Amino acid sequence: MGHLSLSGTESGLGEGRAWILWICDQGLCLWPNPTEGPRRVPQKDPAVLEKGSCPSAPALPRPLPAPRAALGKGCRVTSAGALVSLGNLAFSRTPGTAQRPPEPSALPPARGLRNLQAQAVPILPLGLAPDTFDDAYVGCAEEMEEKAAPLLKAEMAHHALLRESWEAAQEAWEDRHRGLTLPPGFKAQNGIAIMVYTNSSNTLYWKLNQAVRTGGGSRELYMRHFPFKALHFYLIRALQLLRGGGGCSTGPGEVVFRGVGSLRFEPKRLGDSVRLGQFASSSLDKAVACRFGNATLFSLTTCFGAPIQAFSVFPKEHEVLIPPHEVFLVTRFSQDGAQSLVTLWSYNQTCSHFNCAYLGGALGTGDLHMKKRRLQQP
Repeated sequence: MGHLSLSGTESGLGEGRAWILWICDQGLCLWPNPTEGPRRVPQKDPAVLEKGSCPSAPALPRPLPAPRAALGKGCRVTSAGALVSLGNLAFSRTPGTAQRPPEPSALPPARGLRNLQAQAVPILPLGLAPDTFDDAYVGCAEEMEEKAAPLLKAEMAHHALLRESWEAAQEAWEDRHRGLTLPPGFKAQNGIAIMVYTNSSNTLYWKLNQAVRTGGGSRELYMRHFPFKALHFYLIRALQLLRGGGGCSTGPGEVVFRGVGSLRFEPKRLGDSVRLGQFASSSLDKAVACRFGNATLFSLTTCFGAPIQAFSVFPKEHEVLIPPHEVFLVTRFSQDGAQSLVTLWSYNQTCSHFNCAYLGGALGTGDLHMKKRRLQQP
């Protein structure tokens, strides 16, 4: 049996106890460490996928190896200076440091640390993000390449911020791409899309994620109201090409960290399947993640997140960008004061309700594009 040691205040499991999460013959079990017997965690059968739904409890791989890096204690924002809001993120800055721009729906940027911490932090449940537009373009990448160029021009004509961001990134790409070793099939548009996403001069990345989080209600909604179809395609393809095929089937997952400053995320229970439901920035460096906020700290083992440091406006952040449709297992949840600590482990599986939506792919076919993890015995 594989296992993960759990500790702290676990969701629904009692306080001040240490737990071990086991993948055993009876399913997913919890074993209080070290004296009590096993206790099974209720979970649904992973059997048949309903139309238009991601699996609520996919078949669990056996055994479950422990992540290479434990989350440990949370982080605290202790640096002097203001907290700059970043939508669902906040990070401490001091004069003269590079910074990403504030997002309009987040906390006001000119808040003192003490005043900000005194505010109530919203608590949101972690789940499968059913409203996400989650197209992975399986089997239609070449056809989408032909459509994306004229589509991008049309979208830039109607969206000034997109046009300005793309043109600025395109100019920067001319210098950035020299000396880079790019994977086969990686085009200039893929690199430019990453640079657009990490552009420090505007909030387009936030507008893109807002559209991704809410644009998956129907294909009609996507076709009529999703303003970044070409950018979404180029960015998804960039991550696929940088990561390579097979996810974790050819190697271990990447252990990364993600700090969130203005929201506390909490899973309903251990063993749940969740998606982040947007393009999610993370870092190989826990200290970097802590700078982005202390309401929630994620430790993730990702199979489909791709390193984008070479393309980023902020290369020192050691950024790994995780796609919206990767499926994770909740292996640990605890609270350290006012901070949520969440550990997620990738199934090496993606879940997409849409596929090739721009070319006519529909919602709810049940044809979810899964890649299941192959694990070796430890």
